[in-house]
Amino acid sequence: MGLSHKKIPVLDAFRFFASVLVVLVHYEVIFGESVVYGTFATTAVSWFFIVSGFILSYTYPSLDSLQDYRRFYLHRIIRIYPVYFLAVVVSSLFVSLNYLTIGEEFFSEVNRPFELIHDLPEQKEVRFFTLSTLRHLVFAQSVGSVETLKLVFNGPLWSIVLEIYFYLAFPLLLLMIKPLTTMTRILVAFIMGYALQLLLIQVNLPEAESYDVINLNVPVYTNPFIRGIEFIFGMLLYKVFTFWDLRKVVGRLNWTPTIMTVLLYVIVVIYVHDNIPYQYSSFFLVVPFVTIMIYALLRLQWHPANYIVRYCTTLGGISYVLYSFHWPLMEIIQFYNLLPRMSSQFMQPVLVMLVLLVVSYLIYRFVEAPIRRVLYRKADQ
Repeated sequence: MGLSHKKIPVLDAFRFFASVLVVLVHYEVIFGESVVYGTFATTAVSWFFIVSGFILSYTYPSLDSLQDYRRFYLHRIIRIYPVYFLAVVVSSLFVSLNYLTIGEEFFSEVNRPFELIHDLPEQKEVRFFTLSTLRHLVFAQSVGSVETLKLVFNGPLWSIVLEIYFYLAFPLLLLMIKPLTTMTRILVAFIMGYALQLLLIQVNLPEAESYDVINLNVPVYTNPFIRGIEFIFGMLLYKVFTFWDLRKVVGRLNWTPTIMTVLLYVIVVIYVHDNIPYQYSSFFLVVPFVTIMIYALLRLQWHPANYIVRYCTTLGGISYVLYSFHWPLMEIIQFYNLLPRMSSQFMQPVLVMLVLLVVSYLIYRFVEAPIRRVLYRKADQ
């Protein structure tokens, strides 16, 4: 297994920014005030999947032995599960205890949209919440006939479950893309993958007069086969990355392509949000532009001083904690009315974001990072 340890700090900073976007969109859901276009959050999830595919391929370009497989899966579980476990427990306790105390009024108090609870059973007792928690802890909340079960405690965790599926498939995906040894083959794979994603969306569209987050959530938006193509795009980006002669670009820091692709992404998101049907605008039409933007970031070849690399690594670590905890934390703030009244509407989301960042940093610094270091050390012995 050719293991790569060299950091790519721009991707850590990029993941942090994507997490912030998701938080700002979910802020509108819970607090009722719009901050950014919703499509920024739905496409930010595509960022995560593409970047994840790239980073895994960059870190594990090959798996050649049983020891390699063991190391890969152990390290993935160690990276994902401690924060995931804690996020499930915190959100489960918050939702379960308060629902069992005040009933359906709880969902009103936290401004939980009907779309996120529409098919939950009418009778939700201790047994329901206990079994739901156990299913979340083993990544099985997406399996079954109750579509919103995966959203009952902590909605954003659905994408972490998909990541687990992609990790399981990663060794097979490595073998599948191994023959792609030329830029032409990789480009053809990108085009075929994008066409396949469109085909899968069309095949899985339910019968409806119009489409929205309710009727597309399970068949399209959280479909592992549809979103898995984005993960594969990240793996293909790594194949492109291996063709570069990095010696020719070191020291040539040019921000223009990155800035141009970011502007292009923003323009496309705004346009599709206002003009394209939801089944295509929620993420599909923006995926190529997200891929190009990540490509531009990789081509940037930004090699900052070591202390900046450490800051970016910390931001990358915080991003996962922020993504996993922001939903229950915001619901807690809303439920207990912890947000002070402010004369400026602008200051309220800023204050919420600051609170989330501080809590996320504390969890990362004093809980997640120490646990991960201990587990990595034991796994490598």
